[in-house]
Amino acid sequence: MLAAVLAAVVVGTVVSALQPASAPTSQVVVAARDLAPGTVLTAADVALRGVARDAAPLDALLDPRGAVDRTVATPVRAGEAVRARDVVSPGLVAGLGPAMRALPVRLADDAAAGLVRAGDSVDVLASYGGDGASGASAVVVASDVRVLVAPAAAAGGSSSLLGGSSASPSGGAVLVLAATQAQTLELARAVAAGRLSVALRPD
Repeated sequence: MLAAVLAAVVVGTVVSALQPASAPTSQVVVAARDLAPGTVLTAADVALRGVARDAAPLDALLDPRGAVDRTVATPVRAGEAVRARDVVSPGLVAGLGPAMRALPVRLADDAAAGLVRAGDSVDVLASYGGDGASGASAVVVASDVRVLVAPAAAAGGSSSLLGGSSASPSGGAVLVLAATQAQTLELARAVAAGRLSVALRPD
């Protein structure tokens, strides 16, 4: 009888040793729904979820409360981790005044966007029709808007407002612009229908 008990204990120990150890996990903030650029996050837009530690982005947000009131800068699909680079700090809009908005926009040309610096004044142009070749038309949709965050500054680490590079994995660099409500509406329409570019204005 004792031998049988000892044998069972040995077998159980061997089986436990052969089972793979569970991978360590981290709790990160994920999108509760698809999040579009310009969305101001509420508690209902995010959730806390455990993911494999080696799969969690290094700049993933860890506290849902820290995501509330931030503005989405790049699209985040439901269930994806929300990274610091995906959102704009609420402090960015604190000094703009009630008539202004901080609006993230994606440009078609990464190289041109890299020439822009925070504080620059730009005209935003939208190209409609085709792929930008002959036959396409371009119009100014927002004139004399101030750049709050630019890819060059974010990539170089001199800006913590986006938490890192503002180039999006889905293509196109993201600028954050200070725009009036009317300009924000025009820019939103242009983002949906055309390809955006900017022209630097003289100081």
